[in-house]
Amino acid sequence: MKLNKIIKIYELDEKERGNILNFLKGEILKGKIIICGTDTLYGISANALDEKVVKKVYQIKKRDLNKPLSICVKDKEDIEKYAYVNDLAKKIIDNFLPGPLTIILKKKDLIPDIVSKEYIGIRVPDEPTIRELSIVPLTTTSANISGKESPTSVDEIDKEILDNVDYIIDIGKCKYSKPSTIIKIEDNKIIPIREGVIKMSEIYEIL
Repeated sequence: MKLNKIIKIYELDEKERGNILNFLKGEILKGKIIICGTDTLYGISANALDEKVVKKVYQIKKRDLNKPLSICVKDKEDIEKYAYVNDLAKKIIDNFLPGPLTIILKKKDLIPDIVSKEYIGIRVPDEPTIRELSIVPLTTTSANISGKESPTSVDEIDKEILDNVDYIIDIGKCKYSKPSTIIKIEDNKIIPIREGVIKMSEIYEIL
């Protein structure tokens, strides 16, 4: 299949969309790097289990290798494949995912250290396209040069980033167009890292 580099996924009918997403899943397994919109921002996505391709993601972003990346998985049930989930984490996952939350948990050995060392940030976005492509855990770092503004539409993505990836999946403007809220679960405690779309008060409320 020959594709344009920028794919306006929202313009396609169901059959075309299915064919293109199936093709892209194969490309991801071959080590290709894509940009795709999530519910919050546009991210650079690649197979997080492939160390060589993860290194390329760092190079494209000009990101320090010591700064961890988070991953995106298809369903909240997949989280336990890659991280340890206790009762507190389960309660948060059940209440807020899929959604604009990154939950940092102690990782399992399946995730390479280049992605993250001891803990891993995990997302299950409220956006069907990126989740459908997550046949492996995908990197979800924002599609910007490190330190620059994070894009919420394809028009906002730096040309240098666009030139260095294989495909761009245009879903239109991101649903929330704000960063995800980030929390860490450590020793049965919630450590707030960044307040984004979800207010910390909403998280504490359900506990």
